[in-house]
Amino acid sequence: MAFAARLKNRRQSISTIRGENGANHPSSCSCSPDKLQPDAMESRATSTKARLLLLLLLACTCGAVSPSSEAAEAKALLTWKSTLTFSDANASSPLSSWSPASFPCGSWSGVACNAAGRIAALTVPGAGVAGTLDALDFSALPALASLNLSGNHLAGAIPANVSLLASLASLDLSSNNLTGGIPAALGTLRGPRALVLRNNPLGGRIPGSLAKLAALRRLDLQAVRLVGTIPTELGRLRALTFLDLSRNSLSGELPPSFAGMAKMRELYLSRNNLSGVIPPDLFTSWPEVTLFFLHYNSFTGSIPPEIGKAGKLRFLALEANNLTGVIPAEIGSLTGLQFLDLGRNSLSGPIPASIGNLKLLVVMALSFNGLTGLVPPEIGSMSLLQNLDLNGNQLEGELPATISSLKDLYSLDFSNNKFTGTIPSIASKKLLSAAFANNSFLGSFPRTFCQIASLALLDLSSNQLSGELPNCLWDLEDLLFLDLSGNGFSGKVPSAGSANLSSLESLHLANNRLTGGFPTILKKCKQLIVLDIGGNHFSSQIPSWIGSSLPFLRILRLRSNSFSGSIPLQLSQLSHLQLLDLAANQFPGPIPQGLLANLTSMMKPQTEFNMTSLIHQQILHLDAQMNFVERIDVNWKMRSYTFLGTIALMIGIDLSGNSLSGEIPTELANLQGLRFLNLSRNHLSGHIPENIGDLKLLESLDCSWNELSGAIPSSISKLPSLSSLNLSNNNLSGEIPTGNQLQTLDDPSIYNNNSGLCGYPLVACSKGSSATVETRDTELETVYFYYSIIAGLVLGFWLWLGSLVFFKTWRTYVFCCVDRLLQDKIQRGEGRVYGCSWSRHSHPVSRQWDHDRFGFIMDTLTAIARRLASS
Repeated sequence: MAFAARLKNRRQSISTIRGENGANHPSSCSCSPDKLQPDAMESRATSTKARLLLLLLLACTCGAVSPSSEAAEAKALLTWKSTLTFSDANASSPLSSWSPASFPCGSWSGVACNAAGRIAALTVPGAGVAGTLDALDFSALPALASLNLSGNHLAGAIPANVSLLASLASLDLSSNNLTGGIPAALGTLRGPRALVLRNNPLGGRIPGSLAKLAALRRLDLQAVRLVGTIPTELGRLRALTFLDLSRNSLSGELPPSFAGMAKMRELYLSRNNLSGVIPPDLFTSWPEVTLFFLHYNSFTGSIPPEIGKAGKLRFLALEANNLTGVIPAEIGSLTGLQFLDLGRNSLSGPIPASIGNLKLLVVMALSFNGLTGLVPPEIGSMSLLQNLDLNGNQLEGELPATISSLKDLYSLDFSNNKFTGTIPSIASKKLLSAAFANNSFLGSFPRTFCQIASLALLDLSSNQLSGELPNCLWDLEDLLFLDLSGNGFSGKVPSAGSANLSSLESLHLANNRLTGGFPTILKKCKQLIVLDIGGNHFSSQIPSWIGSSLPFLRILRLRSNSFSGSIPLQLSQLSHLQLLDLAANQFPGPIPQGLLANLTSMMKPQTEFNMTSLIHQQILHLDAQMNFVERIDVNWKMRSYTFLGTIALMIGIDLSGNSLSGEIPTELANLQGLRFLNLSRNHLSGHIPENIGDLKLLESLDCSWNELSGAIPSSISKLPSLSSLNLSNNNLSGEIPTGNQLQTLDDPSIYNNNSGLCGYPLVACSKGSSATVETRDTELETVYFYYSIIAGLVLGFWLWLGSLVFFKTWRTYVFCCVDRLLQDKIQRGEGRVYGCSWSRHSHPVSRQWDHDRFGFIMDTLTAIARRLASS
């Protein structure tokens, strides 16, 4: 074999080395100095030096790898390879170079050897390898110092015999499918410096035996489904500089022993269920700590003032805990801090002025707390700040003018506070997102935003801004989201002109005082997904180009304006439309036939579409701190709701408060994904379509204040999700259907002012009143069935009787047949014929009639027969 030849060549090379260093050197590689014979005897010193040189050469030679060790290592890897599969069957195997025909060192991919020719590193990350580690003989790899099999498809448990890797310094099995917990045997390894098992469904607890790894510097157990508490023993890892236990289900408090890990630099404990207070001595005992991530846990208490002693801290994330108290002024001592996130806690008090000392700060997120007071003007000295988030506090007063000094800002959020005054000038030309919503800002639209060409998101909603919107606003080519709703803006939206809003995806102008016709500027917004201009004074007709110019529109809200004219049939071209709200306008006439036929997004439930990710994916990927959620106001279940984020799942139609007439289109039943339907306060007539029961997801139905007549269709009781119904103030009649979900709607007012209605929850129907439409139809069918049978019998009888009257030949033949039949019965003395009994022993024949059954009929027939026979 080639491998055997390779070993033979290696032995020959070793023999050559030995021959070069002494002809009389024994081939047995003995290291005894007594066997060394020098070639010449010079001086004593020269002889000693030569002897030492030869000893050194022989020592190196004697350390050469034996052929059996090399073969065992190669065999161990080849045996393991034979049990593996690869994710891409069409691609060449990443381990194709592993072959018995070659030597591992220098020719096998992912294999590295040390100077002695022993395998020292096995590195096969992301190679699509699938299988287990069971067949890998770790005992055959005593020199292995680094094992990296990350990013593959390995399954099964981590074998306990991995502890046989006596030289192991680094173990990385991350991002596989390993299960079975972390083996306690890992604690018997001699000197590993890195243990990385992240992103495996291992489960179980952290074994306390890991504390025996005294030389361990990096321990990464992120997202391995750990439970239980953090062992106190981990505090004995004095050499540890990196600890990641994030994204597990760990609980309990941080062990006090953690303070003993004096070399700690990076701590990641986020997204667990850890509780208790943050130990203050961590910041005094860890002088080298740079990253401190405890976000998304349940820590309580205050932020310890000792935090100011962690002078090298660069990243501090305590978001989404239950922290209380104030932000300590000592935080201003962290002059190297670059990232600060204290959001989603219950912090109170003012923002300390010392925060202005954080000259290197890039991200500051203090959102959703209870902070009060003014924004300190010192904030303007943080010249490197890119993300400033103060959303959801109780801050008040005017914003400091020093904010205009922040020229590197990418994201700015002052929403949901109590700010007053005017919006300050923004100098940053890099700004992507600016949010000032739900405050009390005054003045006109800040023209400074028109000069920020990079602006992608602008939210000034729910303030007290006024005046006309400047034309320059519509020239922001990169603008994706614009919300100016809930202000006092007036005037007309400019016509298309030279404006370019080709990137705009969401536009909210609702609840202002805007006038004019339907904004023609929208004709250029080819990417528009959300359009909300309700609650203004827009008039005229909806243009027919809306169907072709806005092909991706999902939300169309035009309610509470003065739009008139027929509802354009072109709305049916909006195949992605899922919310159509035209309520409280002046639309006359019938609902156009075919309008609802092509609204394909309403024909099935929406479960996958994510409005936020779609509209803002171009923003959010730039900065994870820009937490923006799409919102819309909807009249649903007879109340006004504001839907946040989940509006993509809201599928409904609201045409209420118009002057629509005619019947409800039966094609409405094709919209299987519909969740609410409001047709109230119109002049609709006719019956409620029977197929309305096909809308299985319908939760709210309001057809009140119309001129609908007839019975309530029984199919309405088969709507499993119906929780809100209003059919009052119509001309409906008959009994209210019962059963299923309809029985839970026990408020009689939902049927008020329908004089012909009865049944639960109204007064019971009278005895004579028919039940439901279905019951009445069944009764009529039964009556008609019996009438048909009786009519058929009567007609058949008179046809038979007529044939006897008018056809003598037929009459004679029939009576002859009857006479023979009766004669035969008389002779045999059998049974009952036509209700009379015949007796063999009595003549003349006596008739015994069953007058209850056939007496009258037989007497009549006998009389007729005699008369006919005599004629």
